[in-house]
Amino acid sequence: MVDVLRSKRKGFVYSLFSVLVIISIFGILSISSNSDMNKDLEINIDEKLRTDELFYFKEGAKQDFSRSAYISGKRAVIALVDDILRDGNYSTGYADDVIEALAETGIYGNVTPNIMENSTIVDWSDSISHLGQLHRISVSIDLIDTDIQSVDAFTLDLSNEVNVSVTGDIFGIQFTDSVSSENKIDIGAVEDPLISIESYGYLRQIINRCDTLLYPYHAQMVSDTGIFSYSSGDNWTSGRLSFDIDDSDPALKILVVSDIPDLPNNADDFLGVVSENVSDDATGISNYIFGATSVVSNLSGLLETPIIVMTDDAVWSSYIYDEVNESCYFIDSLGPSFLDRLEGNLETTSRYNLTNKTVGIASFITVTELPEELQNAYSSVDFKYFGEVSGKRIKGVTESEVGMDLVLGFLLDDGHISLWGLSGLDYV
Repeated sequence: MVDVLRSKRKGFVYSLFSVLVIISIFGILSISSNSDMNKDLEINIDEKLRTDELFYFKEGAKQDFSRSAYISGKRAVIALVDDILRDGNYSTGYADDVIEALAETGIYGNVTPNIMENSTIVDWSDSISHLGQLHRISVSIDLIDTDIQSVDAFTLDLSNEVNVSVTGDIFGIQFTDSVSSENKIDIGAVEDPLISIESYGYLRQIINRCDTLLYPYHAQMVSDTGIFSYSSGDNWTSGRLSFDIDDSDPALKILVVSDIPDLPNNADDFLGVVSENVSDDATGISNYIFGATSVVSNLSGLLETPIIVMTDDAVWSSYIYDEVNESCYFIDSLGPSFLDRLEGNLETTSRYNLTNKTVGIASFITVTELPEELQNAYSSVDFKYFGEVSGKRIKGVTESEVGMDLVLGFLLDDGHISLWGLSGLDYV
């Protein structure tokens, strides 16, 4: 992550460029005007130009502050995460306080991380003051406040306030102003220290948000009516959705249709068939549900093909298997916020629960990637696993049918089964 921001000075160099341009323009205007004005007007013109120069210097610093504060805040987040991962210990204080201090001064535990060199708000203040000296402008910048909090599950809100005072060395002209900025910091592409530390380094995951367009839900029931028959006494099976009766690879798929064409057809080649027509011919079909109301329309228009679970007369659409394989993060009202994860908390604490939005996040972990001595029958939701909360198997995720593994060891706790409305997919 440090490599991403290796060029430590670039942000402030680009930011200060706008201030330099403004100063240069007024310097040129000053020279031009002095050459054209008679001596009686020179002092007044010089004072006017100097006043304008000071004003626009102050305005340039104000505009530059927000961009510079964002650079400081983003690097402060990365600096704290890097320190946690390097030492294997969570934040030594409240994560928000540590990030605020890093953004302001770059100091954490009496040390300045490399990534914060020349990248703090104090560094910005010093740079502006030095730039002013080059143009005979005295600059005073007082840091009033820095605050960071979770604005939603994947975004931090960084607010800063400073007082800026600029004084001209020649005419003694002074401008003073209060400057506020507010920046949104995306936590994406940052490694999750909670998973790394709690798994003793065996699991490492980058925070990558699950695409809610591809995966609009974890799993949901799309039909619960119809007559059914299964080849197994367990009365359920699952497979990838197909709407095409002529699918070239039907063996592990569930065919979903309005009605089955008259024989001959390929319906019996599918693992299971779901039809809206209650009177379809079931000849040769191993697993079926007939009379599943509106199932075709309920499953149409999805950007990603889900796994279909047939269990008794119910049809479920599930993306959990895909989310497990992608190792992506989702919003979780039971889970810890990003800032809580930096402290090792397994739930969102009141300190960071300051918005009406859910700020907790979670990810599914692959238990089999852990050494055997760390594998347990706990929920595969990351913070529940590390909290040693037991779980149940989930149809269409743990197995495609009894005895046929999909995600070995995948379990869900009762809290998430209830939260996501998955009762009916769980089994012991």
